[in-house]
Amino acid sequence: MNQLINLFDKYGVYFFLGLLVLDAVILIWVFFLRRNFRTIFGDSAADGVDLEKILLELRRNQNISAANFDELKKRTEVLEKALPKHLSKIGLVRYNPFSGAGGDQSFALALLNEKNDGLVISSLYGREMNRVYAKPIESGASQYQLTEEEKQAIQNAK
Repeated sequence: MNQLINLFDKYGVYFFLGLLVLDAVILIWVFFLRRNFRTIFGDSAADGVDLEKILLELRRNQNISAANFDELKKRTEVLEKALPKHLSKIGLVRYNPFSGAGGDQSFALALLNEKNDGLVISSLYGREMNRVYAKPIESGASQYQLTEEEKQAIQNAK
């Protein structure tokens, strides 16, 4: 016991200086925590607003945001699946199939989706008649024979 008292007498000053430095570090740490607390929760948090209420409100908002995100994600997936099916590529060629008729009043119109599926509509206009044809297109080609104008309309749509 006598040795312990001698050690304390000899190194006690250093022990208390160490505690003083530790107190200063803790005081600085508390100061930064308080500043961060005010930054996060605003000045109203320092005025006695219940931290538990604030945290519950944040959690409630987080749950709402997560539910909204999930809903938007599902809607986006539906749109991404449907998008390739919609007609988004259009090609038009106007031409004159008959030398006696005036103007380029006949046309070939290609309507394709992202996969180059769709249809081509052709209209042959003459003085005494008008004929309209529709041919399905799959992957940019048709099972029916295509005219040069229809092929050009499909190429314009791609």
